Amino acid sequence: MPAAPPTNAQIAAQLDLIADHLAAKDENPFRVKSYRTAAASVRASRAQIGRKAKEGGAAALDGIPGVGERLAGLIAEFVTSGRMELLETLRKEVSPADLAKAREAKKEHPPAPRDAPVIPVGLILEMDAEYREKAAARRLKMIAPRALNPDRKAWLPILAASRKGWKFTVMFSNTATAHKLGKTADWVVVYYESGKGENQCTVVTEQRGTLKGKRVVRGREKECGVFYGAA
Repeated sequence: MPAAPPTNAQIAAQLDLIADHLAAKDENPFRVKSYRTAAASVRASRAQIGRKAKEGGAAALDGIPGVGERLAGLIAEFVTSGRMELLETLRKEVSPADLAKAREAKKEHPPAPRDAPVIPVGLILEMDAEYREKAAARRLKMIAPRALNPDRKAWLPILAASRKGWKFTVMFSNTATAHKLGKTADWVVVYYESGKGENQCTVVTEQRGTLKGKRVVRGREKECGVFYGAA
């Protein structure tokens, strides 16, 4: 009898462990947040993430908030093999003492609860537009991301702002996929919170369909369609 796919809780636990180890290594905090956000999203999802990945692979996870291509691949790897190579590598690099410190720090920044308010897509798109406008005008602070930046060049503009009761940190995507596809000046990652934990989303230029050419929030395309229709 084939083994049942891992539960959402089991998948989320693996992503949380990766975040803990990355935090213990003092990695880019935004990278750490991306794993924590994905873990919270998987844990709260009504869909059976493990079953979706088992039946359709990483591609079947497209549209899950906070789960991009790289994290979808990690989840699919865990579902099919029962392990995540990245986590096993990190375990060799992080001491138990440093891991314990990272877990204590995590208690001060818990993930967003399931009843956290849902941010309107219009507000996300507003922040995306403001960020890209200010980045193009060179009016934002530039940081040097640790990942995929061997020369430690300060090339990544970052925006921190508060709007309508929400706090935002906005920046271009610095993932391997964004670099590979030449989207580091198009894909925008928006971190947001309203006092009940932080979450994130990615805004991109749609390449097909009725929204082609418009900025859309990944995983919330239908809402974006309604937004543009109303506008």
